[in-house]
Amino acid sequence: MSEGAPDLGAALAGLDGLETEAKAPPGPSPGARPLTLSGEARERIAEEIRRARGREVCFLAEVTPERTVVRARAVSRGNRAAVLAVARDAPEGGLLIHNHPSGNLAPSDADLAVAARVFDEGLGTAITNNQGSELYVVVEPPAPRLRLPLDVGALEGLLGPGGALAAMHPAYEDRPGQRVMMREIADRYNAGGVSLLEAGTGTGKSLAYLLPAARWALQNEERTVVSTNTINLQEQLVTKDLPVVAELVGQELTWAMVKGRGNYISIRRALLAQRGAGDLFDEDRSAEVSALLEWVHETGDGSLADLSFSPSEEVWEEVKSDPDACLRARCPHFQECFYQRSRRRAASAKLLVVNHHLLFTDVAVRRATQNWTQSAVLPAYRHVILDEAHNVEDAATSHLGAQVSRRGLFRLLARLDRRGKGLLTTLADALADQEGRAVEHRTRIEERVRPAVDDARARVTLFLDLLEPMLHPGAGEGEAVRIGGSGEGTLPEPTADEAVQERLHGLLGALQALARSVAELRTRIEGDEALTPEVEGRLLDLRGSERRLGAAEVALRLVLEPGDQADRLVRWLQLRGKGKRKNLVLAAAPIELGPVLREALFSKAETTVLTSATLTTRRRFDFLRERLGLDEGGLAELERPLEVGERVVSSPFDFREQSLVVVPTDLPDPQAEPEALNRETVRVVLELAERTD
Repeated sequence: MSEGAPDLGAALAGLDGLETEAKAPPGPSPGARPLTLSGEARERIAEEIRRARGREVCFLAEVTPERTVVRARAVSRGNRAAVLAVARDAPEGGLLIHNHPSGNLAPSDADLAVAARVFDEGLGTAITNNQGSELYVVVEPPAPRLRLPLDVGALEGLLGPGGALAAMHPAYEDRPGQRVMMREIADRYNAGGVSLLEAGTGTGKSLAYLLPAARWALQNEERTVVSTNTINLQEQLVTKDLPVVAELVGQELTWAMVKGRGNYISIRRALLAQRGAGDLFDEDRSAEVSALLEWVHETGDGSLADLSFSPSEEVWEEVKSDPDACLRARCPHFQECFYQRSRRRAASAKLLVVNHHLLFTDVAVRRATQNWTQSAVLPAYRHVILDEAHNVEDAATSHLGAQVSRRGLFRLLARLDRRGKGLLTTLADALADQEGRAVEHRTRIEERVRPAVDDARARVTLFLDLLEPMLHPGAGEGEAVRIGGSGEGTLPEPTADEAVQERLHGLLGALQALARSVAELRTRIEGDEALTPEVEGRLLDLRGSERRLGAAEVALRLVLEPGDQADRLVRWLQLRGKGKRKNLVLAAAPIELGPVLREALFSKAETTVLTSATLTTRRRFDFLRERLGLDEGGLAELERPLEVGERVVSSPFDFREQSLVVVPTDLPDPQAEPEALNRETVRVVLELAERTD
């Protein structure tokens, strides 16, 4: 796969451990009145079952404060997956009812399993007969949560003149726009829905959204995810703004900055890489791996941000935390694992600071698994704040499409085998001391898997060498050329050329064959008893390669043979880099992102705030709303109404008096004298800072 490409499979494979502890649903409270079906509900249930000719039907009903079951509506017939899907969108405190055609109302094991699942969605479960005359309650519906609304006036007082913020900072300056923005966000937490907030430079956006989010978390025990586009803003929020907010609210507030898994080193994999360095890497990388292991004993964070040097790509690929190569609780380093420690911190935090890419990886996983209430890539959350929201569309698009590249494909194959080095060699070496059928496994590696890698590599070369020249001669470095168009600068369907189609199918077949060979090897070795830990670790690496081979095949098909999805996708080829480092990228993304965001984010979160200094077009949000699926037509497609608020908060700066645009005309040529350019730029900036104070 292409470097940096979103890897949904990896994220799906890594859904372990967070907030998924099974909890038994509570029974009815002592003295609670039994649930009874209203006459209207009983008649509706009996009628729907008659229409289904006595077969099993599932109903969703409401429960009144008097514990009467009312407004029962049929939601599925004989399909447990459909039942669970409906439950995810049902309001809390409802009751899921289904009939047993036999008349025996005792719950089966399957009934109990479904009851536990839907209880997590806020629903009780009951069984009735075909006449709707009896009701057996399997699990009582949970009482809907009571939320304490934010006191907007009290929050405003904290930020205003004479408030806690003014008392904390001698240089306090009143920012009326900040209080306007804070009121809008606090009202949105109370009412639910989406707020679009353009707030100019100097408004003080961070405190305006962090304060309501913090107070809501403390009052209602509900988590907010704060997502930004840049690491600089994330660091500012965590090190500067959140400590101020904690002091303002005067209560213990927990927060965590969450990074993607690939940012963390795996202690177990680093030790494996040290032992197999001679076989894993083309060049001698033992010193680099040793330096990383020394750093493991010094770092408290274990992420790239805490590393004083930049490791090579091939080394980091072998030592980073990877869901496919994770033993989870069976890992001897589980307790000290940097990634697992970060997840434990995140699970207990009420405010999570993430970047847009991590948020949309989480959204993509939740969409793929239809999981809106449990942990996924991130712990479960009900509220989302997107700062630097003008970048949201780009970030979401990259995670809801597909991408594969020349460099990514060769790197995937090289990880398995490159000139006798790679995973296959380290696995063969690990098998050398193994009893049982080790010789048979090593023979399979040499006679089946390595030749399959070589075949796939040759077919990648044949295919891409034919595809790349199809880019029009004027396509410059980095320019994307759209596939499937008829206008100027677009590329006709490459597979219309028989030679391209033949080589594509040859490549797809080779990737499938290699994935099968790897899977067969792994399965046969797993069947042997008493595997050593080193062999087990290498098998996890093989499993990861299997999945990545499958993902590459899917991406190639989506870009070049999209079938009935073609009308919903924009597909393109792009050349990146120069000379020998030139890299052909094949990509696809949904044309209309709005429906996906509306369905998978805005309608699932109770509160969503999007803010930036630049969201409007001619002071209107119409274009943004259309792109994000929040226009009137899009909102009309939702089953439940979604309120969307808009507000523009002007910057407090007088730009005519408080800003100056300066264009130096005497700086050195950046191509001829890059170091001199840097020195002179520093001089100019320093001189301007001194002159303008």
